Amino acid sequence: MKEIEKLNTYVQRYYKCNRQDGEELLLLLQKITSLLYYLETLRSEVHDAYEGKVFELVKDGNSVARSVNEANVTYPTMYQLRRIMDAGYRVTDAIRTNISYLKSERVNNHAT
Repeated sequence: MKEIEKLNTYVQRYYKCNRQDGEELLLLLQKITSLLYYLETLRSEVHDAYEGKVFELVKDGNSVARSVNEANVTYPTMYQLRRIMDAGYRVTDAIRTNISYLKSERVNNHAT
């Protein structure tokens, strides 16, 4: 999925960037959050199909555990999106923290 590749590229840019470069951090935050928004729409669609599959399998007499296992095989992107997006949100939290730190340092430096 090309959106996940883009997300990985931006996360790698964050990993390698200068943490003092507020403009780069803001750009990366914008790119990552917009990608996460788009991926949320995809995840919502996949989740609906996934849950529908589980429901149908249970309705057909399968156990819930077996139905979930089969749905996981049928919709592997469900797990992938959940894990990658959770990590992406943690990266955005780190970027926001870094930007807040830069702002506070800027205020403190102007005050002295």
